[in-house]
Amino acid sequence: MRILHPTDFSRTAELARRLALDLSMRLAAELRIVHVQRGFVDQGGAPFVRTPLDAIEPALRARFEAERAADEERLRTRLSELAGEHAAPVLVTGEPLRELLALAHEHDLVVMGAHGQSPLDDVFLGGTAGRLVRRTATPVLTARETCTVTTVRRLLVASDFGEASLAAWNFAVELAERGNLKLVLAHVTDRHDPDTERASAQLDTLAAGRAERLAVRPGNPIDVLPAIAQDVGADAIVVGLRRQGRVAGLILGSRADALLRSSSVPILSVPTR
Repeated sequence: MRILHPTDFSRTAELARRLALDLSMRLAAELRIVHVQRGFVDQGGAPFVRTPLDAIEPALRARFEAERAADEERLRTRLSELAGEHAAPVLVTGEPLRELLALAHEHDLVVMGAHGQSPLDDVFLGGTAGRLVRRTATPVLTARETCTVTTVRRLLVASDFGEASLAAWNFAVELAERGNLKLVLAHVTDRHDPDTERASAQLDTLAAGRAERLAVRPGNPIDVLPAIAQDVGADAIVVGLRRQGRVAGLILGSRADALLRSSSVPILSVPTR
């Protein structure tokens, strides 16, 4: 198994790095820590044309190249310090989302910090993490700045008995078997029609003895799932994402997106294949 941890060297990224390191050891996985440095390239990937000043003043170009080399060396040093003996540092130049999408395709799990970078974050998870979650086919574990979890021993898997949540459950089972993790399977019913008996029976069938506990509660999943996670001691909430064409099924204002934005418990988003 291979785990990718993208970092921008922020405090939130550091929280995610600790989780990535813990998971890599628990799952006996290869861990790569990557930083994507924006380069002097346009959106098509071609280098920008040099300004006439470069041609007129070669010394200016030489100084620029020296400063860029020094900056890359500083970044490589920081990455090596973060990687330590248990991970491989990787420095990539390019457009962050494009590069991370390509790298994510080569890994089984992405673990990264999620923090907003636009005014839309009040209604939609923004920044590179949000865009990556919505576009990649690789499961992504996101940790917000309010995360206090440093190790992952128990997963709370949310199920609505649909295809997406089945994919989430199967991935969680794979992680549990590989890393000796505990599983809790949960379903949130409509508060106006809380058919808990039927939901419990469906959860029991789905779990097939692989969950240490089942939980059925009425209410809004955005509020209820983090509450269940706290009650059962879950270190992450696993949710399935439906895919719509090339885009994971997160739409503006959706419950899944709101959970990603608000939960202090890390969210493991598993897209349907």
